[in-house]
Parts: sequence; C-alpha cells; structure tokens
Amino acid sequence: MRLEPLHRLSLASLLGLAAAAGLHGACAPDSGIGAASSSSEGVGSGGDLDPDGGLLGDAPIDTRPDPDAACGLVTEEAIAVPLNLYIMMDKSSSMEGDKWDSAKVGLTAFVNNPRFAGVRVALRFFPRAADDVPACDQNAYKTPLVPFGPLPGNAGAIVDAIEDESPNGLSTPIYPALGGALLQGIEVAQNHPDEASAVLLVTDGKPQGPAPQCGGANPEEPAAIAALAAAGARYRPPVRTFVIGLPGVDQSIANQIAAAGGTDTAVLVKATNIAVEFQSALAKVTGQALPCEYEVPSEVAGGQIAFNDVNVLFGLDGAPQEILPQSPGCDGPGWRYDNPSSPTALVLCPDTCDAARNASAAKIQILLGCETVLR
Repeated sequence: MRLEPLHRLSLASLLGLAAAAGLHGACAPDSGIGAASSSSEGVGSGGDLDPDGGLLGDAPIDTRPDPDAACGLVTEEAIAVPLNLYIMMDKSSSMEGDKWDSAKVGLTAFVNNPRFAGVRVALRFFPRAADDVPACDQNAYKTPLVPFGPLPGNAGAIVDAIEDESPNGLSTPIYPALGGALLQGIEVAQNHPDEASAVLLVTDGKPQGPAPQCGGANPEEPAAIAALAAAGARYRPPVRTFVIGLPGVDQSIANQIAAAGGTDTAVLVKATNIAVEFQSALAKVTGQALPCEYEVPSEVAGGQIAFNDVNVLFGLDGAPQEILPQSPGCDGPGWRYDNPSSPTALVLCPDTCDAARNASAAKIQILLGCETVLR
C-alpha cells in the first residue's frame, strides 16, 4: 500500500463535502488558507455581500477564501507511521538454480516498486560463513549486511548484495538467523517507538543446524523457533515475523512460525513462476506489514484545531475519496484515536485497515476545522 498525496480540494468541493455530510464549525484563524489551496472557486459574479446583505458592486473581488466563511478549508497530507523491515534470506545450497535466479529478479522488482517508496528495508543472508563466533550466537545475525534505508534509495545496495551473494550454505540455521533479526528489530523498536518494525524470513527448507543445542533449545525444533517469533510479537511495540516459503519449504513449519509471530500464515510461492510469485509475495507481506496509523497533524497537536474538528478523507484504487467516519469502538469501517484522552495518532479500524492493505493504492488526507463525523 503506497500513500499517494491527494490534490488540494477547492473551496467549492470542500463546501460540497461539508454540506453533504451536515458538517459545521470554523477554521482556525491562522489556518493559512493561501498555502493550503492552490485555487479558489465559488466566488459570485455579482461581487461580495456587505454586512447588511447588499452587493458591494464596486468592491474588488477577493479570490482568496475567507478562513471564517466555512469549515474544512485546510487539509493535511496523512503522514503514515514509518515501517522498518528486516529481510533475512536463506542462501543455503538448496536455493541454487532457478530459485536463486528468480529470487534475485523478484527482490529487484520489489525494491524498485514505487508503491513501497519510503519503506525502510535491511537485508542479510543465512547461513553465515564459519568463524570464531559460536554458530548458535544470534547476535552474529543481528547486524544487517545492507543497513536500513528507505526505498527506492536503498534499492541499489540491496540489488548489489544479492548479485554478489551465492547460495552456498551447507545448512539452514533458521533459529539463530531469525533470533538475530528479531534482536535487531527490537533494538529499532526501542530507538524508534513511534515506528513499526517487522522481520521477514525467506526460506525454502526446514530448520537444519547449526548445533544439537543452542542455549538449552533444540534449534531444529519448530516450537523453539516459533517461541522466538512469539517473543518478538509480544514486545511493545511489537516486532512481527512474516514468512515467505519458497518451493521446498515445510509449509506446516512456515505457518507455525508466522502464526507465532503475529502474522497468521506464511505466504507460499509456487514453483510455476517463482520470480513473479516471489515479487507478489514480497508485495503482499510488505502491504500487510505497513501500519495503519497516521500522525496527528501539528495544528491539532499544538491546540490550534480541536481534536473533535478532525476528519479523514479516504479513497482506494483511484476511487473518489470520501469522509471516513470516526468509530471509537471500531465496530465497522472507520478510524479512531490511539488514546482518546491524549491522542498522538489516528488509527484505521481493522476493516478499513485490511481494505487499505489489500488495495494497490490508498489515498488518505486529513481535513481540519470541521466537526468530526461519527459513526
């Protein structure tokens, strides 16, 4: 889901929205109408009305809308909570051939997809080369090969990394690899609590290695790996684990890890067209990982606009945007504040969030100055 900026609404269209929804209220005196709208409409051809109702036929027409004339003349682009996605990708020898070549094509297309511009992506491969660090050490997988960076700016580094890599691993040590990625995700969540963090595990096999025991746990036991994913999902803010299973993956294990990580089921890639399927799987996972939260506009946080004079304009897949009602209980489509007594974010309700995540594009803008429409 990529958030595309909406065109500024004209005075006439905003008044039409307000009238159709039965809205009322007034804009803040310093709402900066000139900067908020590139044009104005609805000025009568006969001149302005004087305070007594007569026409000031000789007065020059002021093309700028009066901020006190009607509500809703100020809009803010909805600023989504950023997403940090750590991709931990299997490079064991079973990935050799068409799977690896197709994964390169799919990953390259994904990181260059404008739909995901702004998503911060990091990348690392597993297993790692043997060295003096114990094979079970999760911290050895914590630091990504390609550091976090927003797409599409980070696309080149990610493409170069997979082009330089080879599927030559002799084992599939999912336990320490996933553990290290989650440690990194938790660190990012600690340092950026207002952002979303997630881990994406990409594999084509079942857990193998790196040792009979890792800290008292059997690293090949699916329940032990699922416990790591569950620990990330329980963290606050949570770090969810997504799983993409390439051909050859053990579906039950992949689903078990995803479910424990708070993402229900793994996304499975078929063997018929791996490159296209993998690209679609990456897009699906990233869409699901994107948070459905948006920052409270500065005018509202600063007290210039009341919290009950805020509305959300919402449209999917190019359809005309409409006012989305506030639904504090989220008993259907709508939005709510994260904390009604002291809001810091606008949160889409589950039904609306799912619709936005499944759409190819979502247009979301915040309308200020009109009494909030309630469900």
